[in-house]
Amino acid sequence: MGEVRFSVVVPLYNKAAHVRDAIDSVRAQSHAAYEIIVVDNRSTDGSREIVAAIDDPRIRLHDLATPGPGGYAGRNIGIEVARGEWIAFLDADDLWAQDHLALLAQTIAEDPGVAAVATRFDHVFADRRQPQRISPRLERPVTLDFAGFLESWLAVRECPMWTGAIAIRRTAILAAGGFPHGKAVRGGDKDLWLRVLSKGRLRYSPVISADFHRDSENKVSKSTTTLDLPLIVTTVRTMIPDAARREAALLRRLANQEIAHYARYAMKHPGRTAIRTRDVYLPEGWTTAALVLAARAIPAALRQRGYELRTRWSAQA
Repeated sequence: MGEVRFSVVVPLYNKAAHVRDAIDSVRAQSHAAYEIIVVDNRSTDGSREIVAAIDDPRIRLHDLATPGPGGYAGRNIGIEVARGEWIAFLDADDLWAQDHLALLAQTIAEDPGVAAVATRFDHVFADRRQPQRISPRLERPVTLDFAGFLESWLAVRECPMWTGAIAIRRTAILAAGGFPHGKAVRGGDKDLWLRVLSKGRLRYSPVISADFHRDSENKVSKSTTTLDLPLIVTTVRTMIPDAARREAALLRRLANQEIAHYARYAMKHPGRTAIRTRDVYLPEGWTTAALVLAARAIPAALRQRGYELRTRWSAQA
């Protein structure tokens, strides 16, 4: 196998306090990135100028023709113009360890036929670090088929793949249709991973090689909200008719799990969720259906008060 060429895609919007460190963590890689594609979403805080001033011929700076929320459109542009076989993603407020790309290249070499590779990462808060939760089967390097991927996700209620700690074949992303720009404001990354791995395999390394900063400035995930049915549920519905029996059962569980996650969020939100009990797969999802019913029926003030009490009790436990 020849040298693995990584095209690194970085969406950018008003990250002046962080973007230089993020780009420098790419430039410091022991396995050099083939190119660094930064797609700016009309930043107004000097972020674009910071990137433009970096003296590195591998940096290619693009702009969104039509600015909008989130990084899906920016990532799609980066994928379209990329010249490397593998796409690695890094948000402008996150960081890689120096051997991150080398570890991804090693993981690819361990199973060259896979569609995607992933490493473990740390959640970084202002006062602590917390490693990614993983299922026991991911505690050593492993290749997962679609069912194994779903099982690992369901085991800990956390997707094995995070955007800043993966690389995916460019052809696999294009075949899956790319990020769902204009179709979702949250959860679109997981939706893409699901579509990619329904057609290919994932090789996972348990080595921590990236930092996911949860409290950085201008965090998009903290400024976007949705009470709609998760896009991933719609995607699951299209997959189930053609899925093998085992995969179909796992997909039903995943849809219910994601609905429950969004219904819990709706409990603390003053708005009313658009999710309905008929969106839940039954009979296995009866507890999820009850949660959805509560999120729809209980007055907002009572829902929010109950959520606050539960959060307080959890913190004291």
